[in-house]
Amino acid sequence: MSEPTPTDLPVVSILLAARNEEHTILDCLLALHQLDYPPDRLDILIGNDGSADRTAEVVQAFIQDKFNFRLVDISTALPNLNGKANVLAQLARLTRGQFLLTTDADARVPPTWVRAMLRQFGQNTVNQAIGIANGCTTIVGESVGARVLAVECLLVFRLIALAASMGVPLTGVGNNMAVRREAYDAVGGFEGLRFSVVEDYELFQAIVRRGYGFAHRLDPNALVHMLPPPSLGAYLQQRKRWMRGVFDLPLPLLLLALGQYLLGPLLLILAFWLPYLALSMYAGKVLLQTVLLTDSLQRLRQTHLWPYVFLYEPYQAVSGLGLLLYYALPVRVVWKGRVY
Repeated sequence: MSEPTPTDLPVVSILLAARNEEHTILDCLLALHQLDYPPDRLDILIGNDGSADRTAEVVQAFIQDKFNFRLVDISTALPNLNGKANVLAQLARLTRGQFLLTTDADARVPPTWVRAMLRQFGQNTVNQAIGIANGCTTIVGESVGARVLAVECLLVFRLIALAASMGVPLTGVGNNMAVRREAYDAVGGFEGLRFSVVEDYELFQAIVRRGYGFAHRLDPNALVHMLPPPSLGAYLQQRKRWMRGVFDLPLPLLLLALGQYLLGPLLLILAFWLPYLALSMYAGKVLLQTVLLTDSLQRLRQTHLWPYVFLYEPYQAVSGLGLLLYYALPVRVVWKGRVY
């Protein structure tokens, strides 16, 4: 099959929310500038969300000679919207794209990103047009902690992709997500959703409820690289925000998700009465986990992370219960200097 000519390619709009990102956004913009997609079919909109640092200056200096980049100052909030959802909603109103792609200001997308994401919309599930698609994300960094977080990411995305292949919708991935404009408009955009600190999850679920299909492929050409949280506090706040979305899952999926955190402590308790059963269940869990991780590392060409697979289990054992306890604490979610 021949490649489509530039005029046959759909117009794509990339939406990027930026708040206090002066130290990370330049690498993101450089990656977006290197995308293998015709610039006249690609709009890149950056929303400056009240940054208190030099984010706007860095962006403006970079885009001044690039016709398809645009910096938008976000100084007001739409009704019932706040934070990132408000920025993305306002940027979406300014776009002409048939597809909307989102990523984060501290992300680095590969040159093949747009084309790889669009390929997912060529699939159909039970004659439903694909309305929303995810790519996979990993963590970059030389530290052991960053490598273990990368392994965790790749396991999570393997599970999301497995669920998608079985027709089970789990979540959107805001730092690596593509939305058909028709589907976005059908649910009223972000303006039509309830406010949430996990706006990608809300949009994904709304589009699926509207009857559109969804996709999530393990494609190395759509693998986005993210920086690890800069501190333990930032890590805890990030996970608390994500867990808001977890507790919105239907009960069967919620129990499955919580099982990832609680299985270790529960098996430890079981071992006092039925040690052989507990050991067998634990071995089965580790085996399945290793099989899924091996598949994910191979498909996404991240086999350099293989030595860190064995550190994931003790990391999960320590972090799982701790994160649940932290979630239960009366600590507000603070994200980019805002309290939710």
